[in-house]
Amino acid sequence: MHPHHTPFAPQAAARQGPVPDRGPRPGTRPAPRSATLLRIVLLAALLALLPACATPTLAEPVPASTPFPDIPLENAASPDQLAALGLSGQGPWKLSDIRPPGMKNAGKAPLVLIEVFSMYCPHCQREAPHMNRFAELLAASPLKDRIAVIGVGAGNTRMEVDLFRERYGVAIPLFADPDLAVHAQVGEPGTPHFFLVSLKNRAAPATLFSRTGRMASPQSFLDELTAIAKRAN
Repeated sequence: MHPHHTPFAPQAAARQGPVPDRGPRPGTRPAPRSATLLRIVLLAALLALLPACATPTLAEPVPASTPFPDIPLENAASPDQLAALGLSGQGPWKLSDIRPPGMKNAGKAPLVLIEVFSMYCPHCQREAPHMNRFAELLAASPLKDRIAVIGVGAGNTRMEVDLFRERYGVAIPLFADPDLAVHAQVGEPGTPHFFLVSLKNRAAPATLFSRTGRMASPQSFLDELTAIAKRAN
């Protein structure tokens, strides 16, 4: 099974509340009430800021061969990246709004590869250079004008997405999902999770591929998606 991380919204951790004080151990002096309150406040702040693996939900990621939601895209990409996706303005946009200029000449159903990631996910951090390499291989392949690639930061604000991009040198366009709204729409997958979506019918996007976990290698991943794309006219 491929390793993955369960994303969470930082504010959700804060709602768990502080760990109750069990009182002093034998042989110790009780801490002053002010010190106890300070510990509680610091613990609550730590829970709010540090990522944690949340309890897995009963939800399932959107599977292949099923409709895919026309998810909203909150701007966290650069102007050049937006232009390459055929997007203008400040957003938010919809998935179906993606219309890269080259797709008009592809002659077949336009496809979008979506990576659902989290800046706090160690697997996503390690996957970043592989995703960059995959994007390079795709740009040199016959599918370069047919598959657009984006990332959605589950539970990540625009600032966190920008930090992830800068720290790990991510080359693909990234979008923010601070309230986990998109994450919920696509079935609350672990991260990283990859969806390949067909926009042949923009009123009803279709899921062609759905998998949680890191790719075996950029080339094998491209080969796998190429085979799927050939069957999706």
